[in-house]
Amino acid sequence: MGGFNIRDMITIGFSSHHAEVLPYARLQMEQHQIIVLEEAPSPSFLGMLDGRVSIDEYMMDLDSEFPGFERRMCTLLRELHSKGRQIIQVEPYLEILLQIHELLSDGKTPGDIMKDPRLESVYGAEKRATGALLNYYTQSLRAPFDKVVRAVQAFAWADAERLMMRERLRAKAITPLTSYGMDIYVEAGYIHYCLYHYLKKALGRCEKIRVVYLLAPVIRKLKGRRRNMGPGDVLTLRYAIHGGAAKDVANLLAARSLIYIKLLQKDELLPGDSDAPHSEDEVSVNRIVDSLSLEDCQVLFDQIRLAKREKAIRVVKEYLRTSPCNNTLTG
Repeated sequence: MGGFNIRDMITIGFSSHHAEVLPYARLQMEQHQIIVLEEAPSPSFLGMLDGRVSIDEYMMDLDSEFPGFERRMCTLLRELHSKGRQIIQVEPYLEILLQIHELLSDGKTPGDIMKDPRLESVYGAEKRATGALLNYYTQSLRAPFDKVVRAVQAFAWADAERLMMRERLRAKAITPLTSYGMDIYVEAGYIHYCLYHYLKKALGRCEKIRVVYLLAPVIRKLKGRRRNMGPGDVLTLRYAIHGGAAKDVANLLAARSLIYIKLLQKDELLPGDSDAPHSEDEVSVNRIVDSLSLEDCQVLFDQIRLAKREKAIRVVKEYLRTSPCNNTLTG
């Protein structure tokens, strides 16, 4: 989007939360006066930014899946804060969810929570999504393939409902920031694309919103898809944005997701020999599953459903070696 006037604009930077994205995030954040993070407010956040709280101390309160990313992000945010950027944590859904957990820990009952309309909707959405996820985990251990596929679809529906609520709440919270007349950068994960639609609706001025896929240069070089999402997330987004998916498409995406999650590297990878190790892994795995039919997925799932990643990779490599496909899986 060359020549785009960023001043007094909202830029949504879609990406994964991996350390390899930070150089690209920095380029966008530096051009904006307000930076909106995709996380619930933390009481020690401002102290971390201005150095009163160490990054190590701040991270002790985080339940982070990717600590390497978080540590590097904190360092970047400190630098931007020192240069005058206003950095805000805005994620109302997660904020409400934390409040619910605190109330339950204090002895409140689900009935107490359901009496508060603000808490009730989040509690209900989270309960349905968590229940669907637990059902999927249970079914994935022993149930027939078609039943597991249906469990994936049920979770995707519940997750889509939760996703839409989360983005509606976040868009509502971000909208007042536009009254300051400053350019705003909004951090968002790939799957949170609905945020763009809700912000556009709230503002009524779609020309003010710019969408950037931070890792697009990397993914383009790897010849991957722009959003580089797995089939399960693609299915969830179809449900959220389009309100459904054709049965054959939903079945295939759900089936491919069963193979995708067995092959994907789940441990955090930091840039080293590769500048973008997670992107390389995700593109590689997507290339594999994109070549699989529903029948391929069923054959493979029966062989790898309980296997560790290393064994699953070996099984899939052998399957592809003896099939007409010529794809290879790295990592």
